[in-house]
Amino acid sequence: MLAGIPFTPKDRIDDLLGGITNHLLTGHKSVAGYIQKRHKDRDCGTLVYVRNLRSGAEMSITKNRGAMAKGCKLDGDALSSLSEQLAQDIEDGSDLLIVARFGRSEAEGRGLRDVISRAMELEIPVLVGVRGEYADAWDTFHGGIADTLPLDENAILTWLNHHQTAVAENA
Repeated sequence: MLAGIPFTPKDRIDDLLGGITNHLLTGHKSVAGYIQKRHKDRDCGTLVYVRNLRSGAEMSITKNRGAMAKGCKLDGDALSSLSEQLAQDIEDGSDLLIVARFGRSEAEGRGLRDVISRAMELEIPVLVGVRGEYADAWDTFHGGIADTLPLDENAILTWLNHHQTAVAENA
């Protein structure tokens, strides 16, 4: 019911997860979660936006700290808002939860950890993108229950089909 997809910063994880979402939506499945989009910014290089896969709404999750800063900073209030949105989306019913990043906040015990756990309680399969520097924290979080999937749409869809079939049989 839980799978991590290891990736590096050069990998196109959001394109992959977006493709999986589009595939499922054509089959009339309900997908909760988000993918990231990056927009260039003259002060901090890149601002990170998230697109809610259920509503399509986008919001920035980084703060521009000004021209003298060495990069942007995660906006904790925006992450909290995203967490609330995703929590409501899974409570409303979903066939899948996609969390594009298990990042620093999750590694530190915050972020979307509760949303992931709740989806699993509701027997909603969860796909999580895991960057290499957070792999140890990811392993600690899931305690050995997560599968590891390659950056391959067919492999991920096969995994998902298997778990959705198992949920339907247990219903």
